[in-house]
Amino acid sequence: MSHALSKRERMEEAELLLQMSREGMTVFDLADALECHHTTAHRYLEEIERGRELIEVKRGHYRLNPTEAVSNVRLKPAEALTIYLALRRFIRQTSKAPDFMITAIQKVIPALQRPDFVEQLTRSNNLLNANRTATREYTQVWDTLIQGWLEGIVVHIHHRKARSNETIEHDIEPCLFEPMPSGDSVYLIAFSQQRKALRTFKLDRIERAILTTQRFEKTDIDVNDLFKCAWGIWYGEAPTRVELIFNPNVAQRLMESVFLPTEKKQFLPDGSVLWTAEVTGLLEILSWVRGWGPEVRVVAPNKLREQIVQDLREALMQYGGGE
Repeated sequence: MSHALSKRERMEEAELLLQMSREGMTVFDLADALECHHTTAHRYLEEIERGRELIEVKRGHYRLNPTEAVSNVRLKPAEALTIYLALRRFIRQTSKAPDFMITAIQKVIPALQRPDFVEQLTRSNNLLNANRTATREYTQVWDTLIQGWLEGIVVHIHHRKARSNETIEHDIEPCLFEPMPSGDSVYLIAFSQQRKALRTFKLDRIERAILTTQRFEKTDIDVNDLFKCAWGIWYGEAPTRVELIFNPNVAQRLMESVFLPTEKKQFLPDGSVLWTAEVTGLLEILSWVRGWGPEVRVVAPNKLREQIVQDLREALMQYGGGE
């Protein structure tokens, strides 16, 4: 961190660090992060405590109340653009938004301090508010799950199965929320006390959520490690090696994107690209492979290759081809 930072900038950085720290920070931790003397860091803590709720997590370790509203956000132009792009993606992909998501956008928009960004996002948010708001029941489910997640309260849920109207009840310990990389679905990763393991629950299929009187110790989950081989939201299975060969005419488009952290790409002599990755589960990657049509050939595994061959045959039948 630059020593030329003003006191205001250091105070803002200190608040951000204390807001994000789960285990809390000591005065010396804060001094190291801010590259200042520990007496200066102590003064920052005292000043922050005058206006914010400072929690002593354990002896000498402090953090800000995670449920407290952040009062001041200053963004550089590049940071404003980052927020703008994230909000635009959210708005375009959201089919139903709880009220708090809409008001969150309304609060963030002015912080961008760019008339062009503000005008575009305001129009988009008004459209979202008019046409894609969530039901009261859906919002209540969100509110309950968020409270359980923040405060470490076990939540009793009724979760509908994907392919039937049957609902299953779980007592869960909410761990994290994760958006689907494509589409507008949001999933909750939680520990199911009935299954005694982490489970993935689609928010759209949680019909009821009720806070219990039971508390739980929050589990620290490394989301990057959890999903490093996941194509989408699923994890837990042993990864399978997937090998695909893409035709030369889509090679450049393929090289422009990163689809999975474990992927590797290699140009072949004819200009095609060999794409390999360790993938957890094949169901979700199946749709992606289908989307490339005749521009891709599955080399491995055989199970995926056979499924694509069957799909292409059935597609041909739709147009009167085949046997």
